[in-house]
Amino acid sequence: MMKKKYLSMLAVMIPSTLLLTGCNVADLAQDKYEQSASKSAKTSEDGVASGLLPKWVPAGGTDVKLEQRSTGDERIFTMDYAGDLSSESCKPLKLVGVPSEKELQKGYAADPRTKKLTADNFVTFRTLEADWWPQDAEQRTTTLCGRWWVHQDAGKLYAFAPDNSSVANAIVAERAETAKKENQ
Repeated sequence: MMKKKYLSMLAVMIPSTLLLTGCNVADLAQDKYEQSASKSAKTSEDGVASGLLPKWVPAGGTDVKLEQRSTGDERIFTMDYAGDLSSESCKPLKLVGVPSEKELQKGYAADPRTKKLTADNFVTFRTLEADWWPQDAEQRTTTLCGRWWVHQDAGKLYAFAPDNSSVANAIVAERAETAKKENQ
């Protein structure tokens, strides 16, 4: 009998609490894709050893900063590094910033995380933000290292791994909905 009494109280208290705090119950039921986490490593060797960075990342990098999508595959990272990209999995692009379908397919096929997927499973735009990531840096890509779009500039290496289409499109839709609500 006591159990039923407590369950009845909870059934009334939880919705009341949400209502009084201004929480929108509909928002709680929706998936939220706009979630990411910041990570770092002192050296590229530390990042590769911990699994934070892919195996193609060269030794000798320092001050590694990474932002990763918690709900998808997208990643961006930078590190101080002025050396060469000598990994066999890194292939130069024919046209800077615009990998072709064929180049993307080869890159995804060479990456252990994406080798069973096709290029059309992924978007070609970035949704992650970080204050250390230059605006449109992915459009300066000179090399594909597996699924990673890479370029170097002024002693830094920048790398971007796109998200899968369903997550990226859901993020774009969430942002549009948020902007719509803010403008009302």
